[in-house]
Amino acid sequence: MTDERLDHLIDEHLNGTMSDEARAELEERLLHSATDRARFWELAESHALLHEGLQGQRVEETVKPRAKVRSVWLQWRPIAAAAAGIALGMFGTSMVFAYVAPRMAKRVVLMREGFEAEVVRTVPGLPTETGMWSGDDAEVVDAAGDLKAKTGRKMLRFGSATHAGENAAKSAWCDVYRLVDLRGVAAADEMASLRLVANFVSTEVAKDEEYVCFVELCAVEEGVMPVVPPDNLPWYRENSAAMATRKLPLKGDEQWKAINVMMPMPPQAKYALVHVAVMRAKPARSAEPVKFGSHYVDDVKLELITPSGVR
Repeated sequence: MTDERLDHLIDEHLNGTMSDEARAELEERLLHSATDRARFWELAESHALLHEGLQGQRVEETVKPRAKVRSVWLQWRPIAAAAAGIALGMFGTSMVFAYVAPRMAKRVVLMREGFEAEVVRTVPGLPTETGMWSGDDAEVVDAAGDLKAKTGRKMLRFGSATHAGENAAKSAWCDVYRLVDLRGVAAADEMASLRLVANFVSTEVAKDEEYVCFVELCAVEEGVMPVVPPDNLPWYRENSAAMATRKLPLKGDEQWKAINVMMPMPPQAKYALVHVAVMRAKPARSAEPVKFGSHYVDDVKLELITPSGVR
């Protein structure tokens, strides 16, 4: 007998329309029921095949096909991933199925930034080379008063929701980026994944304002990107072989909040774009770029995770 409630929850997740309450309910069910997990993978596989078919139809209808934005489900065969039992992060958290221990996974840190060394402030725009932080106005500051850095003594403070030369007079986003070189990483297979973790905090939020923190990870394959791409975020998103995003509210309570995403590691991935940001969600409109003097990020980490025994 079909569980209509389960199917509804899965459908909301696959279409990106679920609430936090529904996400928590689905996570709980998948964590404790092998039957529900099997149903999830069944519907996810069908969703992926349908998505692939629709994309193929759209490409055939165009005169000049462009690179497809491929779903996470097309990059990682769901049944194989379920059998491996690795942490998928498909709900924005590192969910590990109950029958698998986290220690079974091999982890390699590709990038970890605590802002303790050379970084002083961001370079305007998207990164043009690896190993640098760029984007909107942000600067490294020392911990002060009761607010302590997540690690070490320093952290990155978000400044303005724009940078010099950017045409974003009413922007509510303060975006910071880093390009990570994946070419030295051992060739991955469909069982490997990338996990991005960042820690955010805010010290004060006005009663009439609401803020969220945001992370995004984009992986671009070798054949798509022969050189470092142009200064264009939509380009990354449109040409990503895999992509994952998540956002959470910031309460202004001076409590560090970890946010993470996880996605499959495309075998031919050449670069990963790490994107961390703070956005003012309310009020949505502004006469000028929003200022973020009390919002910080620290301890940003990118890992390659491979199930034990997979090479």
